[in-house]
Amino acid sequence: MDNASDSNVRNRRGPIMRWSLMLGGLIPLLLLAAGCRYTAAPADLLQKPAISPEKQAIVQAIEKNLPDYSKLTLPLREDHMEAIRLIDVDGDGTEEAIVSYYNEYSSPELMVFKYTNSVWKPWVLIQQPLARLIDWLKIEDLDNDGQMEIMIGWIGAFDSPNVLEIYSFKSKPVRNDVGKLTLKPMETLPYSYGDTGDINEDGRMELAIISEIGTNQEMALPEFHLTIYNWINGSMREIHTENLYKEVNSYDRLLIGRISPTRRGIILEASTGAHSTYTTMYVWERNKLRLVYPNRSIGQEGISGTPTMSKDINGDGIFELSWTKEAPGYSEVPYSDSKWLDEWMQWDGKSDFVKITEEFSDYSYGIQLRIPEQWLGRYTMHSLNEPHALVSIDYWNEKLNKTAKLATLYAVPQKQWDSVESTWKQQSKRYRQLMTDSGNVFAVSFVVEAPAEWPEADRQAFSEMAGVEAEFASSLTIRND
Repeated sequence: MDNASDSNVRNRRGPIMRWSLMLGGLIPLLLLAAGCRYTAAPADLLQKPAISPEKQAIVQAIEKNLPDYSKLTLPLREDHMEAIRLIDVDGDGTEEAIVSYYNEYSSPELMVFKYTNSVWKPWVLIQQPLARLIDWLKIEDLDNDGQMEIMIGWIGAFDSPNVLEIYSFKSKPVRNDVGKLTLKPMETLPYSYGDTGDINEDGRMELAIISEIGTNQEMALPEFHLTIYNWINGSMREIHTENLYKEVNSYDRLLIGRISPTRRGIILEASTGAHSTYTTMYVWERNKLRLVYPNRSIGQEGISGTPTMSKDINGDGIFELSWTKEAPGYSEVPYSDSKWLDEWMQWDGKSDFVKITEEFSDYSYGIQLRIPEQWLGRYTMHSLNEPHALVSIDYWNEKLNKTAKLATLYAVPQKQWDSVESTWKQQSKRYRQLMTDSGNVFAVSFVVEAPAEWPEADRQAFSEMAGVEAEFASSLTIRND
């Protein structure tokens, strides 16, 4: 689920399973099937994937060399959800295998294997004895020298702080107290969240780190700082620091990239309260960051009443902000029944934002409904106490406070579809089957005409909105990620 992050994170934390199961290739399937989505595939459709001879050799090497009672694990956040990563880290043209796991003392570690003389052999360990979890793992060539740097965000155990450590395969391994070769960190930095990206278009990746200061109970609010670094000659060089808005719980998302057709920058998202999100956007100009959004002088607060995740909504390579609003006309409904609409806004690179599209999402079913142009400014939505109904879509005249049901969107379990369809036919109910996805049949039922007593202008507007029925399926997307 895009925004069902609490459930997905819960399913990603800690030891995922014993390595003997994971080595069989089951982890990706288990992660997909373990979430709270109603669209999860039936268990009888899940099959153990075949494992290649090359991977089988890695499996045997790991089985032989990992400590007894160890468990493979995944970082809480990483681009590739695998505990075994094949990548050429030292630039010799041959891939190494990097394995993340908990050792026999439940401390997270990485073990790097080299393929030498047709055999996988352990090479070096990466350890942080004071850590209890790996929050973030990124393997990237930060200075374009052909050798990878490994960035690890360690979550500290007990009273130990969270730190970001950077390891380079240019450095010479040293032996630890039990005689095993280990890589020592080249840099250790305060860390709450981080990511990489080319913010200044110099062809190299910058590292952006959010750090948090003052989290003890003596301070009312901690302070948050965003620092941009370059990796030069084996060390980090700070190029800019920004003090961040501090009335948040924590900053838990960071995007680096193009934020307008001509400008690059950073988008940060933070949790505030039980459900709300604070979003801020900075543009990179004159070798520093400048705040673009929110602009409180014109009433922008940057707060959304529901979790949001900025992204490139239309595939043009530019990040859009999600400005959320509660469906109008139903302000008195409980939060649990509220329907939220997303206005996807793109910065013009100057002083304004342009709406790219408007959407309704239901994350429990993975639904993303792009609002048809004919509906904009004259529709609303609300919950409906009817079997299998996901949402009621209404015509809405704000000026006259006039509403009428326009359509109802349904999700019917596939095994119940024949019975439900038979009932609808007996009731002479108009409906259109849209698609079948992950065990559910999605359908929509449109109302053909507005109430007869309505003025002609409202009847005409209602008719225009109902006219999208034939193309409605093209506006609906079911996401299973």
